[in-house]
Amino acid sequence: MVVKDKEQLKTYILQELPEDKPVSLVDLVLKLRLKPQLLLAALQSLVASHHLRVARLRSNGEEAETVWLARNEVAEQELATAGVGDWSYSPQLVAVRQRKLAALLGDDARGSILRLLRDGQPRNLAQIKLEVGNEELPSLRNMDQVVELPDGRFTLKDTALGKAEMERRYQQLKLLKERQAFQEKKLKEIFIDGNVRLSRGELAEALGGELLPKVKFPILRLISGHYAVADSPAAWEDTAQYLTRNGPLTMDDFIRKFRIHGTLVASLRAGKEIHPFIILPDGKLTTVTTIEGKAELARREMGKGLREKLEEIYRQQPFFTLGQVLEVPEQREVATKMIQAAGAYRIYINGVGLWASPYPHPPKVIVQELKRLTGIHLEANEGQDIVPLTWLASRSMSVSEAADRLKLGEEDILNLYELEELGSFRLGNSTRLWRDEVKTIKYRPDLHKIVKRAAKLTTLEAADLLDTTPERVRRLVREGYINPVGEIEAENGRLGILVRRGDIQAIKERFAGIEHEWSLAAKQQRREAAQLSVALRKEKPPAGKKRPRRAVAAPPPLLGQVTLDQFQEQAVTAALAGRNVLVAAPTGTGKTVIAERLIEAVIAKGKSAVYTSPLKALSNQKFVDFRNVFGQDRVGLVTGDISINPYAPLLIMTTEIFRNRCFSEPEGLQDVACVVFDEIHYLDDPERGTAWEESIIFAPAHVKFLGLSATVPNIQEIADWMGEVRGEQVEVVVETNRAVPLAINWLNSEGIILDEDEAREYIEEAIRKRSQERKAERVAREMARELARAEDVEQGNGRWKRRGARRSRKPIHRH
Repeated sequence: MVVKDKEQLKTYILQELPEDKPVSLVDLVLKLRLKPQLLLAALQSLVASHHLRVARLRSNGEEAETVWLARNEVAEQELATAGVGDWSYSPQLVAVRQRKLAALLGDDARGSILRLLRDGQPRNLAQIKLEVGNEELPSLRNMDQVVELPDGRFTLKDTALGKAEMERRYQQLKLLKERQAFQEKKLKEIFIDGNVRLSRGELAEALGGELLPKVKFPILRLISGHYAVADSPAAWEDTAQYLTRNGPLTMDDFIRKFRIHGTLVASLRAGKEIHPFIILPDGKLTTVTTIEGKAELARREMGKGLREKLEEIYRQQPFFTLGQVLEVPEQREVATKMIQAAGAYRIYINGVGLWASPYPHPPKVIVQELKRLTGIHLEANEGQDIVPLTWLASRSMSVSEAADRLKLGEEDILNLYELEELGSFRLGNSTRLWRDEVKTIKYRPDLHKIVKRAAKLTTLEAADLLDTTPERVRRLVREGYINPVGEIEAENGRLGILVRRGDIQAIKERFAGIEHEWSLAAKQQRREAAQLSVALRKEKPPAGKKRPRRAVAAPPPLLGQVTLDQFQEQAVTAALAGRNVLVAAPTGTGKTVIAERLIEAVIAKGKSAVYTSPLKALSNQKFVDFRNVFGQDRVGLVTGDISINPYAPLLIMTTEIFRNRCFSEPEGLQDVACVVFDEIHYLDDPERGTAWEESIIFAPAHVKFLGLSATVPNIQEIADWMGEVRGEQVEVVVETNRAVPLAINWLNSEGIILDEDEAREYIEEAIRKRSQERKAERVAREMARELARAEDVEQGNGRWKRRGARRSRKPIHRH
């Protein structure tokens, strides 16, 4: 029935109640099948308005089965024979648990089961199915009113057997809790000493039985099978054995696995080591008995003597080099980290690399040391001791500050710095300019001319100044007339060169002569070509006789089947299976063979492949190599300057070219099945790495990648990123065995072999000398310009006097 309002519901209830006898609330619910909340509210309203009378069974229960209802028309005799209490008009008697009424209405099977078991006779599941007549019964164990007896029979909880079973369960639970409390107390007594370990039998004997599963005591089973309390020395030793066997773990993995050891986890997270655990520099955890732990202990032992030596150098010298600190080359990495941790910074002045002490020193001493080490001369007055880096910062300014001071752009400041018009030094990754030199150049009358000469031009802008073509400007650069000063990427993706405006202006007067030399050289080449052509025609055989066809030599036979290494087979198998692959292997181990096998399979299927490299020179080399492997018709080269066989199934190109094709013509990559990224570690390059990133992100979904490199320390991290971007897992293949042993030596210009420290000092000294030579040359050029200006002025005055003298000798005409 659809009930529209409360009054209609009350009318419907009165109509359904019999006029000659009372009825129980349960029977009424099963008959009307209304929602309990609606039905009970309507019944309470009817009772309160004296339309119905209500009574409960004399058992004074509070369940729905004890409530009886009767209309006012029911005779008193019938009410008396019902065997209930006093009848009244009290709405509180109708307040029963709605959940049980809802359970009755859940389905007919539930109601039938409850009505069947109401007689107090227990039944098993087969009997209930037979009497209810339904093979698909709900789970009796999930019904709140039903309880299962030990013999497998079911009854209601409010029956005699049900109440007895509930009491038995209560006593059993009470006993279980008492045993749990006893075991918890006993465990506290046993494991009061954290080093105690017990076998399973010893623990059961001490507890009077097996350990209960819900005992609230942090006890755990060790690898050895013994039991110990969590976060105790015995448990820590067990954890250390796990770390030793399974290798270093990251801090997050360690916490996730051993969070039960709260004290140990808190200490290690705070950086406090507890023996035998040790924290590696990368943040991972291991023990002192592992290879990584022993290496870390050796590194720390090596650093103890360095720390004392560094403290002494900090106090005595405002500037120092690593050569003064290191006793053996292996200490370089440790010393560098210790110096950086102490607050020292790396600076480069006049090509000399120094470390600035974090301790204060007198300004006079700072100036003297700078002059001794770098040759730079600065003035300093007596004053309070100051940290060298702070003193340098007070005597210098950043590029942006210099640009604001000189009212120029930052690019103009960098151009002046590159021309050495402004003295500078490097502090970390930033450039600092000397404040005094910026102040001096600000008042130079020719500042804007200097800035204009230092400006960088593209080949097109330089061609406009020379009134020629960009190709001839590039020829000037190739032949050494002009030095390039950088590169710029054009709109078409090609890399163009940049030149100085001052160099273009300086060569402008000579350019006509240079063009004339080019013209003569071109004529000479044409003349020689013509002479060669005539000579060849004279040697042409007589007509009618054909020159015999040159025999084509057969390719040399293969000496045997090439056997791939294990990492090559793994990479080739994954690539041929259509997966993205990253290979990290030392130089000389055969990474190119993997690319050749993949490209060969792709071409055999009628698809195309792309091989990218970061350098044009490397692209040219690979072009020659692959033509020898796959044939001339199958290999093409596409770079910014050259395009050879651009429709070949295998194209060699720079990564920037491939990236541009992903943007401009992705439809042209439909036949490309794979792309090989040679030297994929360029992904980390701060200037060019975006070309690799964008190629991986924007390449069509069907294109598979093969990345090759010998210097990728975090290859798994790159693979995870590629997998996230491409939406599929990337196969990682790592080979650590170096087929070609790597030995690093240094050779100076005199042919003497040096170690690393000696080579660094040799280079720094050479840079310093070259800087001094450039400065001397610049001073000489300035003096030559001043001398030339003086001569021009003097010659000009002489010409003026001579012209004046000739005027004075003209005859005077008198009239």
